Amino acid sequence: MATPSYGSQQPFGIHKDELFRRSHFVLLSQAGYPRSIEQLPDHTSLTNTSYSHSRMKLLKILATIFFGFVVRAEVPSNRTAETKLVQIKKLLMPQLSENATIIFPDSEKWHDVTHRAAAPRVNPGYLAVVEVAAEDDVIKVANGVGVPFLAVTGAHGWTDDISKIQDGVQIRMRGLNHVGLSPNNDTAYAGGGVLQYEVVQALYPYGKQAVHGLCECVSILGPLLGGGHSVLQGDYGFAADSLVSAKVALHNGTVVTASATENEDLFWGLRGAGHNLGIVLEFEVNAYDIHPDPWTFMTFVYDADRIEEYFEAWNELEDSIADPGLVVLNGYYRNLPEFNAEKPVVVMELIYQGYNTAAPQYIEAYRAIGPIHEETITDIYWNELFDITNFGRDDRVCVPSQNWAGYSNSIVRWDPASMRESYNIFADLVATETYNTSTFIFESYGRKGVRNFPDDFNAVPPEERNRHNMLAAFIFWSGDDETELAVAREFGKRLQVASRNGETAHSYVNYAMGGEELPQVYGRESDRLEKLQTIKAKFDPHNKFGFYASLADA
Repeated sequence: MATPSYGSQQPFGIHKDELFRRSHFVLLSQAGYPRSIEQLPDHTSLTNTSYSHSRMKLLKILATIFFGFVVRAEVPSNRTAETKLVQIKKLLMPQLSENATIIFPDSEKWHDVTHRAAAPRVNPGYLAVVEVAAEDDVIKVANGVGVPFLAVTGAHGWTDDISKIQDGVQIRMRGLNHVGLSPNNDTAYAGGGVLQYEVVQALYPYGKQAVHGLCECVSILGPLLGGGHSVLQGDYGFAADSLVSAKVALHNGTVVTASATENEDLFWGLRGAGHNLGIVLEFEVNAYDIHPDPWTFMTFVYDADRIEEYFEAWNELEDSIADPGLVVLNGYYRNLPEFNAEKPVVVMELIYQGYNTAAPQYIEAYRAIGPIHEETITDIYWNELFDITNFGRDDRVCVPSQNWAGYSNSIVRWDPASMRESYNIFADLVATETYNTSTFIFESYGRKGVRNFPDDFNAVPPEERNRHNMLAAFIFWSGDDETELAVAREFGKRLQVASRNGETAHSYVNYAMGGEELPQVYGRESDRLEKLQTIKAKFDPHNKFGFYASLADA
Protein backbone atom coordinates (compact mmCIF):
# COMPACT_ATOMS: atom_id res chain seq x y z
CA MET A 1 0.00 0.00 0.00
CA ALA A 2 1.37 3.38 -1.00
CA THR A 3 1.94 5.90 1.75
CA PRO A 4 0.70 9.48 1.34
CA SER A 5 2.98 12.12 -0.13
CA TYR A 6 3.15 15.29 1.91
CA GLY A 7 5.20 17.40 -0.47
CA SER A 8 8.11 19.65 0.40
CA GLN A 9 9.03 20.08 4.04
CA GLN A 10 11.23 23.10 3.29
CA PRO A 11 10.00 26.37 4.80
CA PHE A 12 9.49 29.50 2.79
CA GLY A 13 9.62 32.87 4.43
CA ILE A 14 7.15 35.36 5.75
CA HIS A 15 8.62 37.97 8.04
CA LYS A 16 6.55 38.36 11.19
CA ASP A 17 8.97 40.68 13.04
CA GLU A 18 7.73 41.09 16.64
CA LEU A 19 4.90 38.57 16.39
CA PHE A 20 5.90 35.95 18.97
CA ARG A 21 9.45 37.43 18.52
CA ARG A 22 10.01 35.03 15.62
CA SER A 23 10.46 35.44 11.89
CA HIS A 24 10.41 33.64 8.54
CA PHE A 25 7.21 31.68 9.00
CA VAL A 26 5.48 29.67 6.32
CA LEU A 27 2.04 31.01 5.48
CA LEU A 28 0.01 27.97 4.46
CA SER A 29 -3.57 29.16 4.41
CA GLN A 30 -5.22 32.54 4.40
CA ALA A 31 -8.76 31.90 3.25
CA GLY A 32 -11.05 34.84 3.78
CA TYR A 33 -8.37 37.16 5.15
CA PRO A 34 -9.22 40.87 4.72
CA ARG A 35 -8.40 42.19 1.29
CA SER A 36 -6.79 45.27 2.83
CA ILE A 37 -3.78 43.01 3.31
CA GLU A 38 -2.37 41.47 0.17
CA GLN A 39 -4.46 38.39 -0.64
CA LEU A 40 -2.48 35.24 -1.29
CA PRO A 41 -3.40 31.85 -2.73
CA ASP A 42 -2.95 28.81 -0.49
CA HIS A 43 0.67 27.59 -0.09
CA THR A 44 2.12 30.75 -1.66
CA SER A 45 5.59 32.01 -0.79
CA LEU A 46 6.18 35.63 0.05
CA THR A 47 8.94 37.67 1.62
CA ASN A 48 7.14 40.99 1.94
CA THR A 49 8.16 42.59 5.24
CA SER A 50 5.37 45.16 4.94
CA TYR A 51 2.94 42.29 5.46
CA SER A 52 4.20 41.70 8.99
CA HIS A 53 3.88 45.38 9.84
CA SER A 54 0.32 45.32 8.55
CA ARG A 55 -0.39 42.20 10.58
CA MET A 56 0.87 43.79 13.80
CA LYS A 57 -1.13 46.89 13.01
CA LEU A 58 -4.15 44.67 12.46
CA LEU A 59 -3.75 43.02 15.86
CA LYS A 60 -3.53 46.36 17.62
CA ILE A 61 -6.55 47.69 15.72
CA LEU A 62 -8.57 44.59 16.51
CA ALA A 63 -7.71 44.84 20.17
CA THR A 64 -8.95 48.42 20.18
CA ILE A 65 -12.12 47.38 18.39
CA PHE A 66 -12.78 44.48 20.73
CA PHE A 67 -12.24 46.34 23.95
CA GLY A 68 -13.18 49.88 23.02
CA PHE A 69 -16.77 48.82 23.46
CA VAL A 70 -16.27 48.80 27.21
CA VAL A 71 -13.58 51.44 27.72
CA ARG A 72 -15.27 54.70 26.70
CA ALA A 73 -19.03 54.32 26.50
CA GLU A 74 -20.97 56.88 24.49
CA VAL A 75 -24.13 54.77 24.47
CA PRO A 76 -25.23 54.82 28.13
CA SER A 77 -26.19 51.45 29.57
CA ASN A 78 -29.60 52.71 30.67
CA ARG A 79 -30.68 53.46 27.08
CA THR A 80 -33.15 51.11 25.45
CA ALA A 81 -31.91 48.51 22.98
CA GLU A 82 -33.59 50.41 20.16
CA THR A 83 -31.80 53.62 21.12
CA LYS A 84 -28.48 51.80 21.36
CA LEU A 85 -29.00 50.29 17.94
CA VAL A 86 -29.73 53.69 16.41
CA GLN A 87 -26.56 55.08 17.97
CA ILE A 88 -24.44 52.14 16.81
CA LYS A 89 -25.68 52.61 13.25
CA LYS A 90 -25.03 56.33 13.41
CA LEU A 91 -21.52 55.91 14.76
CA LEU A 92 -20.30 52.80 12.98
CA MET A 93 -21.81 52.70 9.52
CA PRO A 94 -20.25 55.91 8.15
CA GLN A 95 -16.84 54.81 9.41
CA LEU A 96 -16.67 51.33 7.93
CA SER A 97 -13.89 50.45 5.55
CA GLU A 98 -14.55 48.61 2.33
CA ASN A 99 -13.88 45.21 3.88
CA ALA A 100 -15.04 45.53 7.47
CA THR A 101 -18.72 44.74 7.94
CA ILE A 102 -21.33 45.59 10.53
CA ILE A 103 -24.42 43.41 10.24
CA PHE A 104 -27.68 44.42 11.92
CA PRO A 105 -30.79 42.39 12.79
CA ASP A 106 -32.71 43.60 9.74
CA SER A 107 -30.06 42.24 7.37
CA GLU A 108 -30.74 39.12 5.33
CA LYS A 109 -27.33 37.91 6.56
CA TRP A 110 -28.32 38.11 10.22
CA HIS A 111 -29.28 34.46 10.59
CA ASP A 112 -26.08 33.29 8.90
CA VAL A 113 -23.86 35.14 11.38
CA THR A 114 -25.84 34.49 14.56
CA HIS A 115 -27.17 30.92 14.36
CA ARG A 116 -25.52 28.46 16.73
CA ALA A 117 -25.25 24.74 17.38
CA ALA A 118 -27.37 25.00 20.53
CA ALA A 119 -29.93 27.57 19.37
CA PRO A 120 -32.58 28.56 20.28
CA ARG A 121 -31.88 27.26 23.81
CA VAL A 122 -28.65 29.27 23.82
CA ASN A 123 -29.82 32.70 22.78
CA PRO A 124 -27.35 35.59 23.10
CA GLY A 125 -28.83 38.98 22.33
CA TYR A 126 -26.88 41.03 19.82
CA LEU A 127 -27.48 44.53 18.57
CA ALA A 128 -24.92 44.02 15.82
CA VAL A 129 -22.27 41.65 14.51
CA VAL A 130 -18.83 42.98 13.61
CA GLU A 131 -17.04 40.94 10.95
CA VAL A 132 -13.53 42.05 11.74
CA ALA A 133 -11.19 43.75 9.28
CA ALA A 134 -8.12 45.93 9.86
CA GLU A 135 -9.09 49.50 9.13
CA ASP A 136 -7.93 52.58 11.04
CA ASP A 137 -11.21 54.41 10.56
CA VAL A 138 -13.05 51.94 12.82
CA ILE A 139 -10.98 52.67 15.93
CA LYS A 140 -12.41 56.00 17.01
CA VAL A 141 -16.00 54.97 16.51
CA ALA A 142 -15.59 51.55 18.15
CA ASN A 143 -14.11 53.22 21.22
CA GLY A 144 -17.34 55.12 21.70
CA VAL A 145 -19.84 52.23 21.77
CA GLY A 146 -20.23 50.90 25.30
CA VAL A 147 -21.92 47.51 25.11
CA PRO A 148 -20.82 43.99 26.10
CA PHE A 149 -19.20 41.80 23.47
CA LEU A 150 -18.50 38.16 22.72
CA ALA A 151 -15.85 36.81 20.35
CA VAL A 152 -17.25 33.98 18.22
CA THR A 153 -15.65 31.60 15.72
CA GLY A 154 -17.36 28.22 15.44
CA ALA A 155 -20.50 29.11 17.47
CA HIS A 156 -20.47 25.59 18.90
CA GLY A 157 -20.53 26.28 22.66
CA TRP A 158 -23.69 25.21 24.48
CA THR A 159 -23.31 26.59 28.01
CA ASP A 160 -26.26 28.61 29.27
CA ASP A 161 -23.75 31.33 30.20
CA ILE A 162 -23.62 32.50 26.59
CA SER A 163 -27.23 33.64 26.86
CA LYS A 164 -26.18 36.14 29.54
CA ILE A 165 -24.94 38.56 26.90
CA GLN A 166 -27.84 40.80 25.90
CA ASP A 167 -27.84 44.07 23.96
CA GLY A 168 -24.27 43.26 22.99
CA VAL A 169 -22.03 42.97 19.96
CA GLN A 170 -20.73 39.74 18.50
CA ILE A 171 -17.13 39.94 17.33
CA ARG A 172 -17.06 37.49 14.45
CA MET A 173 -13.50 36.19 14.30
CA ARG A 174 -13.60 34.22 11.07
CA GLY A 175 -11.51 36.77 9.18
CA LEU A 176 -8.48 35.75 11.25
CA ASN A 177 -8.09 32.25 9.82
CA HIS A 178 -4.53 32.10 8.51
CA VAL A 179 -2.29 29.08 9.21
CA GLY A 180 1.50 28.79 8.97
CA LEU A 181 4.57 26.76 9.95
CA SER A 182 7.82 27.72 11.69
CA PRO A 183 11.19 27.40 9.88
CA ASN A 184 11.89 24.05 11.50
CA ASN A 185 8.32 22.84 10.96
CA ASP A 186 8.10 22.05 14.68
CA THR A 187 5.43 24.61 15.52
CA ALA A 188 2.41 25.98 13.69
CA TYR A 189 0.73 29.35 14.13
CA ALA A 190 -2.82 30.35 13.29
CA GLY A 191 -5.25 33.22 13.64
CA GLY A 192 -7.83 33.28 16.38
CA GLY A 193 -10.70 32.69 13.96
CA VAL A 194 -9.46 29.44 12.44
CA LEU A 195 -11.55 26.25 12.37
CA GLN A 196 -10.34 22.70 12.95
CA TYR A 197 -10.87 21.73 9.32
CA GLU A 198 -8.73 24.61 8.08
CA VAL A 199 -5.77 23.67 10.26
CA VAL A 200 -5.95 19.99 9.28
CA GLN A 201 -6.05 20.76 5.57
CA ALA A 202 -3.36 23.45 5.73
CA LEU A 203 -0.81 21.34 7.63
CA TYR A 204 -1.47 17.99 5.98
CA PRO A 205 0.40 18.64 2.68
CA TYR A 206 3.51 19.33 4.77
CA GLY A 207 3.23 16.08 6.73
CA LYS A 208 2.25 17.88 9.93
CA GLN A 209 -0.58 17.71 12.41
CA ALA A 210 -1.60 19.51 15.59
CA VAL A 211 -3.51 18.45 18.68
CA HIS A 212 -7.10 19.70 18.50
CA GLY A 213 -10.72 18.66 18.84
CA LEU A 214 -12.63 16.27 16.61
CA CYS A 215 -15.44 18.30 15.03
CA GLU A 216 -14.38 19.94 11.76
CA CYS A 217 -16.74 22.88 12.25
CA VAL A 218 -15.42 23.86 15.68
CA SER A 219 -12.73 26.45 16.30
CA ILE A 220 -9.26 25.38 17.30
CA LEU A 221 -9.14 27.82 20.20
CA GLY A 222 -12.50 27.15 21.86
CA PRO A 223 -11.66 23.58 22.90
CA LEU A 224 -7.99 24.41 23.55
CA LEU A 225 -8.81 27.17 26.03
CA GLY A 226 -10.77 24.65 28.10
CA GLY A 227 -8.25 21.81 27.74
CA GLY A 228 -9.04 20.23 24.41
CA HIS A 229 -9.59 16.48 24.11
CA SER A 230 -8.13 14.99 20.94
CA VAL A 231 -7.60 11.71 19.11
CA LEU A 232 -3.87 12.43 19.53
CA GLN A 233 -3.92 12.94 23.30
CA GLY A 234 -2.74 9.39 23.97
CA ASP A 235 0.64 10.51 22.59
CA TYR A 236 0.78 14.29 23.04
CA GLY A 237 -1.65 15.30 25.78
CA PHE A 238 -4.45 17.83 25.60
CA ALA A 239 -4.56 20.60 23.00
CA ALA A 240 -3.80 23.05 25.81
CA ASP A 241 -0.61 21.15 26.59
CA SER A 242 0.67 21.90 23.07
CA LEU A 243 0.19 25.67 23.22
CA VAL A 244 3.56 27.44 22.85
CA SER A 245 2.50 31.09 22.86
CA ALA A 246 -0.49 33.33 22.27
CA LYS A 247 -1.06 36.93 21.31
CA VAL A 248 -3.86 38.06 23.63
CA ALA A 249 -6.00 41.18 23.67
CA LEU A 250 -6.92 42.07 27.26
CA HIS A 251 -9.94 43.86 28.70
CA ASN A 252 -8.34 47.31 28.40
CA GLY A 253 -7.15 47.00 24.80
CA THR A 254 -3.60 45.99 25.67
CA VAL A 255 -2.11 43.30 23.42
CA VAL A 256 0.37 41.00 25.16
CA THR A 257 2.21 37.79 24.43
CA ALA A 258 1.65 34.88 26.79
CA SER A 259 4.21 32.09 26.85
CA ALA A 260 6.50 30.17 29.19
CA THR A 261 8.75 33.25 29.35
CA GLU A 262 6.29 36.16 29.02
CA ASN A 263 3.25 36.74 31.23
CA GLU A 264 3.66 33.26 32.62
CA ASP A 265 0.62 33.50 34.88
CA LEU A 266 -1.61 34.44 31.96
CA PHE A 267 -0.12 31.60 29.94
CA TRP A 268 -0.86 29.15 32.76
CA GLY A 269 -4.47 30.29 33.01
CA LEU A 270 -5.13 30.41 29.28
CA ARG A 271 -4.53 26.67 29.08
CA GLY A 272 -7.67 25.42 30.79
CA ALA A 273 -9.55 28.59 31.78
CA GLY A 274 -8.74 30.80 28.81
CA HIS A 275 -12.33 31.80 28.03
CA ASN A 276 -12.06 34.02 31.12
CA LEU A 277 -8.97 36.04 30.31
CA GLY A 278 -8.92 37.67 26.89
CA ILE A 279 -9.34 37.23 23.16
CA VAL A 280 -6.56 35.28 21.48
CA LEU A 281 -5.72 37.00 18.21
CA GLU A 282 -3.02 34.57 17.13
CA PHE A 283 -1.42 31.50 18.69
CA GLU A 284 1.40 29.02 18.25
CA VAL A 285 1.17 25.29 18.94
CA ASN A 286 3.46 22.30 18.58
CA ALA A 287 3.33 20.64 15.17
CA TYR A 288 3.98 16.91 14.95
CA ASP A 289 4.98 14.62 12.10
CA ILE A 290 2.12 12.58 10.67
CA HIS A 291 2.95 8.90 10.91
CA PRO A 292 2.48 7.24 7.50
CA ASP A 293 0.33 4.42 8.91
CA PRO A 294 -3.36 5.04 8.23
CA TRP A 295 -6.24 4.98 10.68
CA THR A 296 -9.01 2.40 11.03
CA PHE A 297 -12.63 3.00 12.05
CA MET A 298 -14.55 0.03 13.47
CA THR A 299 -18.18 0.00 14.61
CA PHE A 300 -19.87 -2.61 16.81
CA VAL A 301 -23.64 -2.44 17.45
CA TYR A 302 -25.32 -4.32 20.32
CA ASP A 303 -28.77 -4.79 21.74
CA ALA A 304 -29.25 -3.41 25.24
CA ASP A 305 -28.98 -6.82 26.88
CA ARG A 306 -25.19 -6.56 26.47
CA ILE A 307 -24.73 -3.35 28.49
CA GLU A 308 -23.16 -5.02 31.52
CA GLU A 309 -20.72 -7.05 29.40
CA TYR A 310 -19.89 -3.94 27.37
CA PHE A 311 -18.75 -1.88 30.36
CA GLU A 312 -17.15 -4.79 32.19
CA ALA A 313 -15.00 -5.41 29.11
CA TRP A 314 -14.02 -1.72 29.03
CA ASN A 315 -12.91 -1.82 32.68
CA GLU A 316 -10.98 -5.06 32.18
CA LEU A 317 -9.14 -3.65 29.17
CA GLU A 318 -8.08 -0.57 31.10
CA ASP A 319 -6.99 -2.67 34.07
CA SER A 320 -4.72 -4.77 31.86
CA ILE A 321 -3.45 -2.17 29.35
CA ALA A 322 -1.58 0.79 30.81
CA ASP A 323 -1.03 2.52 27.48
CA PRO A 324 -3.26 1.50 24.56
CA GLY A 325 -1.57 4.02 22.24
CA LEU A 326 -3.66 5.96 19.76
CA VAL A 327 -6.88 4.06 20.37
CA VAL A 328 -10.04 6.15 20.80
CA LEU A 329 -13.21 4.61 22.23
CA ASN A 330 -16.38 6.43 21.22
CA GLY A 331 -19.48 4.69 22.53
CA TYR A 332 -23.11 5.73 22.78
CA TYR A 333 -26.77 4.86 23.24
CA ARG A 334 -28.93 5.97 20.32
CA ASN A 335 -32.07 5.15 18.41
CA LEU A 336 -30.96 3.29 15.28
CA PRO A 337 -34.17 1.72 13.92
CA GLU A 338 -32.31 -0.15 11.18
CA PHE A 339 -30.94 -2.36 13.97
CA ASN A 340 -33.71 -2.18 16.57
CA ALA A 341 -37.01 -0.48 15.82
CA GLU A 342 -38.21 -0.51 19.42
CA LYS A 343 -35.35 0.46 21.72
CA PRO A 344 -32.03 2.33 21.62
CA VAL A 345 -28.99 0.26 20.75
CA VAL A 346 -25.51 0.36 22.25
CA VAL A 347 -22.61 1.24 19.94
CA MET A 348 -18.85 1.05 20.29
CA GLU A 349 -16.68 2.86 17.76
CA LEU A 350 -12.94 2.19 17.78
CA ILE A 351 -10.76 4.75 16.04
CA TYR A 352 -7.11 3.79 15.97
CA GLN A 353 -3.89 4.33 14.09
CA GLY A 354 -2.25 1.15 12.89
CA TYR A 355 1.08 1.16 14.68
CA ASN A 356 2.09 0.09 18.17
CA THR A 357 -1.40 0.11 19.67
CA ALA A 358 -3.51 -2.28 21.70
CA ALA A 359 -6.30 -2.15 19.13
CA PRO A 360 -6.32 -5.95 18.50
CA GLN A 361 -7.10 -6.58 22.17
CA TYR A 362 -10.00 -4.12 22.10
CA ILE A 363 -11.33 -5.64 18.89
CA GLU A 364 -11.19 -9.15 20.30
CA ALA A 365 -12.96 -8.11 23.51
CA TYR A 366 -15.79 -6.26 21.79
CA ARG A 367 -16.26 -8.89 19.13
CA ALA A 368 -16.58 -11.53 21.87
CA ILE A 369 -19.56 -9.70 23.39
CA GLY A 370 -21.63 -10.59 20.32
CA PRO A 371 -22.52 -7.54 18.25
CA ILE A 372 -25.59 -7.59 16.03
CA HIS A 373 -23.67 -5.55 13.47
CA GLU A 374 -20.01 -4.89 12.73
CA GLU A 375 -18.29 -2.84 10.06
CA THR A 376 -14.77 -1.62 9.36
CA ILE A 377 -13.29 1.19 7.30
CA THR A 378 -9.53 1.00 6.74
CA ASP A 379 -6.80 3.07 5.10
CA ILE A 380 -8.02 6.42 6.44
CA TYR A 381 -5.51 9.26 6.28
CA TRP A 382 -5.36 12.20 8.63
CA ASN A 383 -6.91 14.73 6.27
CA GLU A 384 -10.10 12.65 5.95
CA LEU A 385 -10.28 11.02 9.39
CA PHE A 386 -12.83 13.35 10.96
CA ASP A 387 -15.20 13.32 8.03
CA ILE A 388 -15.19 9.52 7.82
CA THR A 389 -15.68 9.08 11.57
CA ASN A 390 -18.83 11.26 11.56
CA PHE A 391 -17.27 14.47 12.87
CA GLY A 392 -17.35 16.24 9.50
CA ARG A 393 -18.79 19.60 8.57
CA ASP A 394 -21.94 17.98 7.18
CA ASP A 395 -22.49 15.56 10.07
CA ARG A 396 -24.96 15.86 12.92
CA VAL A 397 -22.38 17.32 15.29
CA CYS A 398 -22.08 20.37 13.04
CA VAL A 399 -25.78 21.02 12.39
CA PRO A 400 -26.89 24.34 13.95
CA SER A 401 -30.16 25.17 15.70
CA GLN A 402 -30.85 21.82 17.39
CA ASN A 403 -30.83 23.10 21.01
CA TRP A 404 -28.12 20.62 22.05
CA ALA A 405 -28.17 20.32 25.85
CA GLY A 406 -25.21 18.38 27.22
CA TYR A 407 -25.03 16.97 30.76
CA SER A 408 -21.60 15.51 31.37
CA ASN A 409 -19.36 13.68 33.82
CA SER A 410 -15.70 12.77 33.81
CA ILE A 411 -15.21 9.56 35.80
CA VAL A 412 -12.49 7.10 36.76
CA ARG A 413 -14.30 3.84 36.13
CA TRP A 414 -17.49 2.51 34.59
CA ASP A 415 -20.16 1.06 36.85
CA PRO A 416 -22.30 -1.35 34.79
CA ALA A 417 -25.30 -1.00 37.13
CA SER A 418 -25.21 2.81 36.82
CA MET A 419 -24.93 2.57 33.06
CA ARG A 420 -27.93 0.22 32.99
CA GLU A 421 -29.92 2.76 35.00
CA SER A 422 -28.78 5.49 32.61
CA TYR A 423 -29.90 3.43 29.64
CA ASN A 424 -33.38 2.99 31.10
CA ILE A 425 -33.75 6.73 31.70
CA PHE A 426 -32.43 7.49 28.22
CA ALA A 427 -34.79 4.96 26.61
CA ASP A 428 -37.74 6.71 28.25
CA LEU A 429 -36.53 10.06 26.90
CA VAL A 430 -36.01 9.00 23.29
CA ALA A 431 -39.29 7.10 23.17
CA THR A 432 -40.79 10.57 22.81
CA GLU A 433 -40.62 11.87 19.24
CA THR A 434 -39.47 15.31 20.38
CA TYR A 435 -36.14 13.95 21.66
CA ASN A 436 -35.72 10.78 19.60
CA THR A 437 -32.50 11.91 17.88
CA SER A 438 -30.67 12.43 21.19
CA THR A 439 -27.48 10.54 22.04
CA PHE A 440 -25.89 9.44 25.29
CA ILE A 441 -22.14 9.26 24.71
CA PHE A 442 -19.29 7.62 26.60
CA GLU A 443 -15.76 8.12 25.38
CA SER A 444 -12.08 7.82 26.13
CA TYR A 445 -9.49 9.57 23.96
CA GLY A 446 -6.34 8.19 25.56
CA ARG A 447 -4.43 8.33 28.83
CA LYS A 448 -0.66 8.22 28.71
CA GLY A 449 0.06 11.44 26.82
CA VAL A 450 -2.27 13.41 29.07
CA ARG A 451 -0.69 12.03 32.24
CA ASN A 452 2.84 12.71 31.05
CA PHE A 453 2.23 16.31 32.16
CA PRO A 454 2.18 17.15 35.87
CA ASP A 455 -1.10 18.24 37.43
CA ASP A 456 0.16 21.80 37.91
CA PHE A 457 1.41 22.17 34.32
CA ASN A 458 -1.49 24.46 33.42
CA ALA A 459 -5.06 25.28 34.40
CA VAL A 460 -6.53 22.01 33.12
CA PRO A 461 -7.80 20.47 36.38
CA PRO A 462 -6.22 17.27 37.70
CA GLU A 463 -9.67 15.70 37.66
CA GLU A 464 -9.72 15.98 33.87
CA ARG A 465 -6.25 14.47 33.51
CA ASN A 466 -6.97 11.55 35.78
CA ARG A 467 -10.60 10.82 34.94
CA HIS A 468 -10.19 10.02 31.28
CA ASN A 469 -13.64 8.45 30.82
CA MET A 470 -16.20 11.04 29.77
CA LEU A 471 -19.90 10.65 29.31
CA ALA A 472 -22.61 13.10 28.39
CA ALA A 473 -26.30 13.13 27.61
CA PHE A 474 -26.60 15.12 24.40
CA ILE A 475 -30.27 15.99 24.14
CA PHE A 476 -31.46 17.29 20.78
CA TRP A 477 -34.82 18.80 19.90
CA SER A 478 -36.24 21.63 17.83
CA GLY A 479 -38.05 24.81 18.71
CA ASP A 480 -38.35 27.09 21.72
CA ASP A 481 -41.18 25.52 23.70
CA GLU A 482 -40.52 26.11 27.40
CA THR A 483 -42.17 22.88 28.49
CA GLU A 484 -39.96 20.85 26.15
CA LEU A 485 -36.91 22.68 27.48
CA ALA A 486 -37.92 21.84 31.05
CA VAL A 487 -38.32 18.16 30.16
CA ALA A 488 -34.89 18.13 28.51
CA ARG A 489 -33.29 19.69 31.59
CA GLU A 490 -35.01 17.24 33.93
CA PHE A 491 -33.86 14.19 31.96
CA GLY A 492 -30.38 15.62 31.49
CA LYS A 493 -29.88 16.08 35.21
CA ARG A 494 -31.26 12.62 35.97
CA LEU A 495 -28.87 11.06 33.47
CA GLN A 496 -25.94 13.04 34.85
CA VAL A 497 -26.58 11.90 38.42
CA ALA A 498 -27.36 8.28 37.52
CA SER A 499 -24.18 7.81 35.48
CA ARG A 500 -21.85 9.42 38.02
CA ASN A 501 -21.39 6.18 39.94
CA GLY A 502 -21.13 8.00 43.26
CA GLU A 503 -17.96 9.84 42.22
CA THR A 504 -17.44 13.48 43.14
CA ALA A 505 -18.97 15.59 40.40
CA HIS A 506 -16.58 16.79 37.72
CA SER A 507 -17.55 18.11 34.29
CA TYR A 508 -15.21 18.96 31.42
CA VAL A 509 -15.59 22.72 31.14
CA ASN A 510 -16.18 22.60 27.38
CA TYR A 511 -19.07 20.18 27.98
CA ALA A 512 -20.52 22.14 30.92
CA MET A 513 -24.14 23.31 30.80
CA GLY A 514 -23.66 26.41 32.91
CA GLY A 515 -24.51 26.93 36.55
CA GLU A 516 -21.95 24.41 37.82
CA GLU A 517 -20.01 25.35 40.92
CA LEU A 518 -16.46 26.38 40.05
CA PRO A 519 -14.79 23.31 41.64
CA GLN A 520 -16.86 21.05 39.40
CA VAL A 521 -15.27 22.44 36.24
CA TYR A 522 -11.95 23.98 37.36
CA GLY A 523 -10.86 21.48 40.02
CA ARG A 524 -11.36 21.05 43.74
CA GLU A 525 -7.92 22.05 44.99
CA SER A 526 -8.42 25.29 46.92
CA ASP A 527 -4.96 26.62 46.02
CA ARG A 528 -5.66 26.04 42.32
CA LEU A 529 -8.96 27.90 42.43
CA GLU A 530 -7.38 30.75 44.36
CA LYS A 531 -4.61 30.99 41.76
CA LEU A 532 -7.12 31.04 38.91
CA GLN A 533 -9.21 33.75 40.54
CA THR A 534 -6.10 35.83 41.21
CA ILE A 535 -5.19 35.58 37.51
CA LYS A 536 -8.77 36.47 36.57
CA ALA A 537 -8.73 39.54 38.81
CA LYS A 538 -5.41 40.66 37.32
CA PHE A 539 -6.22 40.25 33.64
CA ASP A 540 -10.01 40.79 33.62
CA PRO A 541 -10.87 42.76 36.76
CA HIS A 542 -14.29 43.86 35.45
CA ASN A 543 -15.34 40.41 34.20
CA LYS A 544 -15.69 41.54 30.60
CA PHE A 545 -15.03 37.93 29.61
CA GLY A 546 -17.80 36.58 31.79
CA PHE A 547 -19.94 34.69 29.31
CA TYR A 548 -18.34 31.25 29.56
CA ALA A 549 -17.88 29.49 32.93
CA SER A 550 -16.75 32.73 34.54
CA LEU A 551 -14.26 32.51 37.38
CA ALA A 552 -15.92 35.60 38.82
CA ASP A 553 -19.08 33.60 39.56
CA ALA A 554 -17.90 32.43 42.96
